[in-house]
Amino acid sequence: MTEELIKEVKHIQKCLINKGMEGEEWEEKMEIVHKLEDVATYLKDALGRGVEF
Repeated sequence: MTEELIKEVKHIQKCLINKGMEGEEWEEKMEIVHKLEDVATYLKDALGRGVEF
């Protein structure tokens, strides 16, 4: 299940990156992309410790 969550987070990131935005919207989008990367990292670390979500 955790691996599927990581794939979904990466998919959402890719969709956000591919969406054209400018100005403040772009800055907000990039903030969200970085936060999603933090989530993916957390999930990978948890998976490495044997924690499943």
